[in-house]
Amino acid sequence: MEIRQGIDIVSVERLEEAARRHGERFLKRVFTPDERAYCDSKRYKYEHYAARFAAKEAMMKAMEIRRKNRLRFREIEVRRRPTGKPEISMSEESQVRFGLPPGIRVELSMTHERKYAASFVLLFLP
Repeated sequence: MEIRQGIDIVSVERLEEAARRHGERFLKRVFTPDERAYCDSKRYKYEHYAARFAAKEAMMKAMEIRRKNRLRFREIEVRRRPTGKPEISMSEESQVRFGLPPGIRVELSMTHERKYAASFVLLFLP
Protein backbone atom coordinates (compact mmCIF):
# COMPACT_ATOMS: atom_id res chain seq x y z
CA MET A 1 0.00 0.00 0.00
CA GLU A 2 1.21 3.48 -0.86
CA ILE A 3 0.13 6.51 1.17
CA ARG A 4 0.27 10.01 -0.28
CA GLN A 5 -0.62 13.28 1.42
CA GLY A 6 -1.45 16.81 0.40
CA ILE A 7 -2.11 19.97 2.37
CA ASP A 8 -3.17 23.47 1.38
CA ILE A 9 -4.08 26.76 3.05
CA VAL A 10 -6.14 29.52 1.41
CA SER A 11 -6.75 33.13 2.36
CA VAL A 12 -10.51 33.61 2.69
CA GLU A 13 -10.15 37.25 1.65
CA ARG A 14 -8.22 36.34 -1.49
CA LEU A 15 -10.83 33.79 -2.56
CA GLU A 16 -13.64 36.26 -1.86
CA GLU A 17 -11.86 38.90 -3.97
CA ALA A 18 -11.53 36.45 -6.87
CA ALA A 19 -15.23 35.55 -6.60
CA ARG A 20 -16.25 39.21 -6.57
CA ARG A 21 -13.88 40.17 -9.39
CA HIS A 22 -14.80 37.28 -11.72
CA GLY A 23 -18.32 36.59 -10.42
CA GLU A 24 -20.33 33.53 -11.37
CA ARG A 25 -17.82 32.56 -14.05
CA PHE A 26 -15.17 31.86 -11.39
CA LEU A 27 -17.54 30.00 -9.07
CA LYS A 28 -18.96 27.85 -11.89
CA ARG A 29 -15.47 26.99 -13.17
CA VAL A 30 -14.16 25.89 -9.76
CA PHE A 31 -17.12 24.52 -7.79
CA THR A 32 -19.87 22.01 -8.59
CA PRO A 33 -23.52 23.08 -8.31
CA ASP A 34 -23.87 21.10 -5.06
CA GLU A 35 -20.78 22.74 -3.57
CA ARG A 36 -22.08 26.17 -4.51
CA ALA A 37 -25.51 25.48 -3.03
CA TYR A 38 -23.92 24.32 0.23
CA CYS A 39 -21.54 27.28 0.54
CA ASP A 40 -24.18 29.84 -0.46
CA SER A 41 -26.44 28.54 2.31
CA LYS A 42 -23.86 29.45 4.98
CA ARG A 43 -23.56 32.75 6.82
CA TYR A 44 -19.82 33.00 6.13
CA LYS A 45 -19.94 31.39 2.71
CA TYR A 46 -16.45 32.39 1.59
CA GLU A 47 -14.89 30.47 4.49
CA HIS A 48 -16.63 27.36 3.14
CA TYR A 49 -15.63 28.12 -0.45
CA ALA A 50 -12.01 28.61 0.66
CA ALA A 51 -11.98 25.30 2.56
CA ARG A 52 -13.26 23.47 -0.53
CA PHE A 53 -10.71 25.21 -2.74
CA ALA A 54 -7.96 24.13 -0.32
CA ALA A 55 -9.33 20.55 -0.39
CA LYS A 56 -9.15 20.47 -4.19
CA GLU A 57 -5.56 21.78 -4.12
CA ALA A 58 -4.59 19.29 -1.40
CA MET A 59 -6.08 16.43 -3.44
CA MET A 60 -4.10 17.49 -6.51
CA LYS A 61 -0.94 17.49 -4.42
CA ALA A 62 -1.72 14.01 -3.09
CA MET A 63 -2.38 12.78 -6.64
CA GLU A 64 0.95 14.36 -7.67
CA ILE A 65 -0.57 16.21 -10.60
CA ARG A 66 -0.44 19.81 -11.69
CA ARG A 67 -3.24 21.97 -13.00
CA LYS A 68 -1.51 22.13 -16.37
CA ASN A 69 -2.37 18.42 -16.72
CA ARG A 70 -5.87 19.57 -17.65
CA LEU A 71 -7.57 18.73 -14.38
CA ARG A 72 -10.70 20.78 -13.96
CA PHE A 73 -11.37 21.83 -10.37
CA ARG A 74 -14.96 20.59 -10.68
CA GLU A 75 -13.64 17.06 -11.23
CA ILE A 76 -12.84 17.03 -7.51
CA GLU A 77 -15.96 17.51 -5.42
CA VAL A 78 -16.23 17.94 -1.66
CA ARG A 79 -19.31 16.25 -0.28
CA ARG A 80 -20.56 15.58 3.22
CA ARG A 81 -21.28 12.17 4.66
CA PRO A 82 -24.50 11.79 6.68
CA THR A 83 -22.34 12.21 9.80
CA GLY A 84 -21.18 15.62 8.52
CA LYS A 85 -17.61 14.49 7.81
CA PRO A 86 -16.33 15.92 4.51
CA GLU A 87 -15.20 13.59 1.75
CA ILE A 88 -13.65 13.85 -1.70
CA SER A 89 -15.57 12.53 -4.69
CA MET A 90 -14.15 12.01 -8.17
CA SER A 91 -15.70 10.32 -11.17
CA GLU A 92 -14.29 6.97 -12.25
CA GLU A 93 -13.33 8.59 -15.56
CA SER A 94 -11.23 11.23 -13.79
CA GLN A 95 -9.57 8.64 -11.57
CA VAL A 96 -8.56 6.56 -14.60
CA ARG A 97 -7.37 9.62 -16.53
CA PHE A 98 -5.00 10.55 -13.69
CA GLY A 99 -3.74 7.04 -13.10
CA LEU A 100 -5.48 6.35 -9.80
CA PRO A 101 -6.17 2.63 -9.33
CA PRO A 102 -9.59 1.28 -8.35
CA GLY A 103 -10.08 0.88 -4.63
CA ILE A 104 -8.30 4.04 -3.51
CA ARG A 105 -9.35 5.50 -0.19
CA VAL A 106 -9.31 9.23 0.44
CA GLU A 107 -9.45 10.87 3.86
CA LEU A 108 -10.10 14.60 4.07
CA SER A 109 -9.91 17.05 6.94
CA MET A 110 -10.87 20.71 6.55
CA THR A 111 -10.84 23.71 8.87
CA HIS A 112 -11.65 27.37 8.46
CA GLU A 113 -11.95 30.61 10.36
CA ARG A 114 -12.32 34.24 9.35
CA LYS A 115 -8.95 34.68 7.63
CA TYR A 116 -7.81 31.24 6.49
CA ALA A 117 -9.06 27.83 5.44
CA ALA A 118 -6.93 24.70 5.29
CA SER A 119 -7.39 21.15 4.11
CA PHE A 120 -5.40 17.96 4.51
CA VAL A 121 -5.79 14.87 2.30
CA LEU A 122 -4.49 11.35 2.81
CA LEU A 123 -4.66 9.13 -0.26
CA PHE A 124 -4.35 5.37 0.32
CA LEU A 125 -3.42 3.49 -2.86
CA PRO A 126 -3.80 -0.30 -2.87
